[in-house]
Amino acid sequence: MKKDKTIETLRGGAILLVVVGHVIGSTAEGGMKVSDDSFYRYLYDSIIDPIQLPLFTILAGWVYSLKPITYEHVSSFIVKKVFRLIVPMLVVGMCYFFVQNIIPGTNYHGELTNVWKLLFFPYTMFWFLYSLFFIFIIVALLDVNKKMNTILSWSIVFCFSIIVLLIRDVFIPIESPNYFSYKGTLYLLPSFILGVGLNRFKTLFQSKMVVNVSIVLLIVCVLIQQLSWFNLIDFAVQKDDVVGLLIGFTSGIVLLKTRIEINWLVWVGSFAYTIYLFHGFGTAGGRILPKMLYLNTSMIIFFTSLTAGLLFPMLVDKYFNKNKLTRILFLGKNNLR
Repeated sequence: MKKDKTIETLRGGAILLVVVGHVIGSTAEGGMKVSDDSFYRYLYDSIIDPIQLPLFTILAGWVYSLKPITYEHVSSFIVKKVFRLIVPMLVVGMCYFFVQNIIPGTNYHGELTNVWKLLFFPYTMFWFLYSLFFIFIIVALLDVNKKMNTILSWSIVFCFSIIVLLIRDVFIPIESPNYFSYKGTLYLLPSFILGVGLNRFKTLFQSKMVVNVSIVLLIVCVLIQQLSWFNLIDFAVQKDDVVGLLIGFTSGIVLLKTRIEINWLVWVGSFAYTIYLFHGFGTAGGRILPKMLYLNTSMIIFFTSLTAGLLFPMLVDKYFNKNKLTRILFLGKNNLR
């Protein structure tokens, strides 16, 4: 099937945002360890965090809907997702765990005896793969039972997934263990379902009315977010509250409508999954090396870390693609080209 260049462009943009986000760090203790009042923190909290993974997940839902699962293929679908997501998550995740404990200058050093926890709990950026795996299973089961075949049934499922997310903390204590990254599953499930709907019901979602409403909602929500960031209103915007979710949803709708095609982002998008798996090795190395050379300027560290976070996975992809075993274990590819 010929790939849609718009989707590949957005996929490249989404993974670029993911890498930039991890270069900066989600908190002052991660990534570059920037202060909460820096421009980098503003960039992360205001632009990257509300969009990066929702957009990535919307695109995953859009692509899934090209070939929905039927009842007789459920078992093989799940097995394929185990090899595609869970196997590399564990293999690459363990490699990353050991590297973090061995290499000086990394931001995290855990007990080596705790490596077994990767089987049950999310670990750094690899939580997304656990969550995406269970999202695929949930959506596949919904599809085989024909629960999203009409706009009405899809809308019910979509709204229900949002409600469950919004009331999650009412029934589940925040401090409760995040087994198999189920909290991430609840966070991203609405985005995936939206992606399915955006492709399955194109006529509706590409209509002028829906796009215009999305643009208005996006502007309003971003305005609220900015007023909140600069403490001009007494309201804290979170990525998983109504305002944060609407920014992710509407930005995805608007970006898909633009039909934008950028060749270099299409190229980056072709490595998106490998970049997600391995960018942490590159960003850490690109951050540590300049410091060892006493190049402590934040701009230098940012660009070296970003460049390494993109190029290192691409080199890994080229090298590991040559061997069937490494393709399966490290790249999640269980087929030969």
